Amino acid sequence: MPFGYNRGLQVAPGESTPLRSALLCAEADRVPIPVWAAWMVELGMWAARLAEESATHLIAVSVPAREYVAVLAGCGAVYEAFFRQLDPASWKPQFERARSLPPGTLVRLVPVNGLASFVGLLGAAREDRSREVYEVGTSLFMADHYRIDVLGWPDDPSGFIGQDRVRDELDIPLGGQGLLPGPAVDFCGYSFLHCVLIGSRRAIEHEAETMVATSDTSEPLALRALLRPRAVRDQGRQYRSLIISAKEAPQDCRLRVTQRKPKVTVLDGASTVCRWLGAPISPVTLAVVERTAASSEAAADMLDRHRSRSAEDVPLPNDLAQPPGGIEVLAWRGRTGTG
Repeated sequence: MPFGYNRGLQVAPGESTPLRSALLCAEADRVPIPVWAAWMVELGMWAARLAEESATHLIAVSVPAREYVAVLAGCGAVYEAFFRQLDPASWKPQFERARSLPPGTLVRLVPVNGLASFVGLLGAAREDRSREVYEVGTSLFMADHYRIDVLGWPDDPSGFIGQDRVRDELDIPLGGQGLLPGPAVDFCGYSFLHCVLIGSRRAIEHEAETMVATSDTSEPLALRALLRPRAVRDQGRQYRSLIISAKEAPQDCRLRVTQRKPKVTVLDGASTVCRWLGAPISPVTLAVVERTAASSEAAADMLDRHRSRSAEDVPLPNDLAQPPGGIEVLAWRGRTGTG
């Protein structure tokens, strides 16, 4: 059964997590999400809020087991960091900005109505027979019917050279009403790197398949619909978070990731903390250490040394000040800016 520890606890009333009233779909039953799981979502939301400050922050979390922690905290970070990008009423300003994009810019055309989006290389934003159009691949698209999302790394324009535009149906989840942080077409159509999860890609992707629902009769949806994760190699795939294998060498991708300015990085597990703690890639790092891991003491020592060099401890907000049983957390502010 998912979310195994503290299994019997239910969500306390008055918490602000968007998943507070959701039900966990476990086997044949739907049960309230445990307190610790809702608390982890709230912790991720707080981490995203901390990212708005000028200093770096590190949040260290000690747990009995690492399963589901990164996915839940990531869902909270994505929810809190989301901002609206789709403006159905105003297309002229975007069209004018698109005119300045160099030919060969990789873009996604997000529909104002419908679900059919298209990914490809922009030829031009121009007029055709007195109509403003986007030329993507060999096709023309009415500018007032679509909004442009410019796709930077991890998408690679070279992979689309010589291809026509690719139709990519928007993946709008059933059962998402009330759980998504904004309009479904906006959240599921545009891409933005809010959160990075570093750990076992297989484990994170498996845990993100956990199903939740808003009621006993509503359509269930997987947590991945709220996390919107992808890997670097998933070319053209819409995303709100990025999964990086902990086995990757931090120096090989750190620069590219930091250039996308994610708000929160979750280091998923003690071994990941040992390998990646010295290579921060976002203003806030959330380090998850499972006490049963062979490398838990080494990870704790690294975190202690990091804390000893910090500017000051940061108190938890009132709604997080009493962690559920089995969870310990400390947060501190770094001495330097986010640069």
